[in-house]
Amino acid sequence: MNCLFPKPSLLLGLVLLFAPSFCLAQTNSIATSNDNLRELQRYQSQLEEFESEFGPFNIQLIEPLSSIINIHAEQENFERVAELQVRQLSIMRMELGIESPDIIPLIRSMIEVQQVLGNWGAVSDHLDHLRSLNGSNYGPESEELLNAMENQAQWLLAEFYLGERRSQSDKFLDAREIYRDISRLAERIYGEDSAALYPWYYKRAYNLAILVQLLNTEDGFSQDFVRDVYERDGPGRLEGRWGSYTQDLFRRIPVVEDRNGVVGEDYIKQGIGYINDIRSIASNLGDLEAEAMADLYRGDFNILMKRSSGRRQFNEAREKLLVAGVDQADIDKFFSNPMPLPVPEFFTRFKDLLSYQERIIGEVEGLPEGVVHLGAFRAWHENARAVLKPISKDPLLRIGLPQYQVDLEFNISSRGVASSVDILSSIPEGRHVTRGAVRAVREMKFRPFYEDGRARRIRDVQMKYFFPQQ
Repeated sequence: MNCLFPKPSLLLGLVLLFAPSFCLAQTNSIATSNDNLRELQRYQSQLEEFESEFGPFNIQLIEPLSSIINIHAEQENFERVAELQVRQLSIMRMELGIESPDIIPLIRSMIEVQQVLGNWGAVSDHLDHLRSLNGSNYGPESEELLNAMENQAQWLLAEFYLGERRSQSDKFLDAREIYRDISRLAERIYGEDSAALYPWYYKRAYNLAILVQLLNTEDGFSQDFVRDVYERDGPGRLEGRWGSYTQDLFRRIPVVEDRNGVVGEDYIKQGIGYINDIRSIASNLGDLEAEAMADLYRGDFNILMKRSSGRRQFNEAREKLLVAGVDQADIDKFFSNPMPLPVPEFFTRFKDLLSYQERIIGEVEGLPEGVVHLGAFRAWHENARAVLKPISKDPLLRIGLPQYQVDLEFNISSRGVASSVDILSSIPEGRHVTRGAVRAVREMKFRPFYEDGRARRIRDVQMKYFFPQQ
């Protein structure tokens, strides 16, 4: 074949240098394409033969259909893949039954294709289908159904940064309702005195803590969010001791009359109720370390309410951890590093929480000597800039977006509030990038630096902040 090159220029040397490999790549690409075409024709002929012999809905058609799908997927012809998968599903439902568990892997594959195509509504429909299949096959009170429901909630949270701003609060509140249903289902599955409830109770508590973070975002998004929470829940949990509304014909705006209060404080208290349930179960089971961990998380949630430094709860946790056999040096190491709150997972063992903290810090390479570094913080969205990005345990539901990066330095008070925020560097440079990062850190709450059982102010803490490009 002939290879075409640009007219002679300063780049001619480089072009000629790479010309042979370029031509070879084109030749190989065409050869591969011809092979795929022949394979596609072969499988298409086989499919037609099977259709003629067995009919259009026979299970024999699945194998050639799968081969055709694989070829189209390699060629990134995903629209065609999606069409053929619909046909596969129809055949499998006809031959195996509409509730067959053998359909589940196909539905997961259909979700992956619809993500590539950006059809978020189709993904939601398929997750509904998976929930129904899991309930039918494993029972209405099964762990499989719990996991399917959590996947639905996690996808709704993913849609928070995939959809329009006006739909973001609806997506979050729909996810909140699923987490509520999950906690109730978990109680029916495990009983009300089981340690198996810990992660499910905490998922509910964590979701409520995020709700409060969104209610207290310092921009126009919080107004939309407050309105939608008001419409769903009424004024009860919004009209606590923190303040009141100003209201006109078009909007309700929360006003915090007490600077130490937060909008939606009662939701944090509700979250603490779930942590108290974990603590009670641990106490009844005689698991002192898990009880101590619940005390620690209670301290975290008190900081989120801006009502205390969590000192009493943290000191109770420290005493119980020591009795449970945790090393004093590890406890001191943990409390000497502030941490953004809330922590996204409940750890029943202190060593696992310490490992989580070390992993976050360890994401940043080349840390400067003598500097307290909090590691990497990956924000959810510019409208949720002080909230960690939710990460699904199911790789199928993880979505990555290009990110901005800002390195910051700031002080943290004894109540976990950041101040004197400075920019060390940003990629890319620009006021929009750095302004968002500074506002985010000021909205965050941190577990304070503790020394000798007392919360203390710490200066010149550093953190690497990431948030997705829109």
